[in-house]
Amino acid sequence: MDNSPYDFAKQKAAIAGHIERDYEFTLQWLPQYIDEFPQAMQNVSLNWQKCNFIRDAQSMVPDNYGVYCFSTKLGMPFADDLHIPLYIGKAAQQHLSERFKDYLTESKNIKGREKVVIMLNKYHNRLVFWWAELPRIHVDAMEEHLLMCCRTPCNKIFPDRKKHWGKAF
Repeated sequence: MDNSPYDFAKQKAAIAGHIERDYEFTLQWLPQYIDEFPQAMQNVSLNWQKCNFIRDAQSMVPDNYGVYCFSTKLGMPFADDLHIPLYIGKAAQQHLSERFKDYLTESKNIKGREKVVIMLNKYHNRLVFWWAELPRIHVDAMEEHLLMCCRTPCNKIFPDRKKHWGKAF
């Protein structure tokens, strides 16, 4: 994160709950990669679980490796189960439960990642933490392939689709 006074002010405002009304996040959804995902990941399956991103839900998140995704429930006037993915990550060096706890801390960190801090604070009432447990050997590749399918607005680094996807075929 750039530590300019402007960014510092945005971080401080987000933590205090003062976020621009029209703050925008942009999502890129790439269906062609979704269609080819099972072949690219050699049929490694994902069994997604979820909980609201609140401190009391921390005990629901397993002490295991895997991938995770933050999403926001759109809420009224949309259907209750309609979500938009905001961030995709991996728990490869830590367990999913530890990553969940890291985000609880980062939500109040003035020096945290700008888009992540804004996401954690702007959508705190409707933020959902999704996870899929995986053997450690599949975690890195799974995160890369998920990011190739969906360019989430709060991620900063994305894999080179041509480099990675080309290896799958």
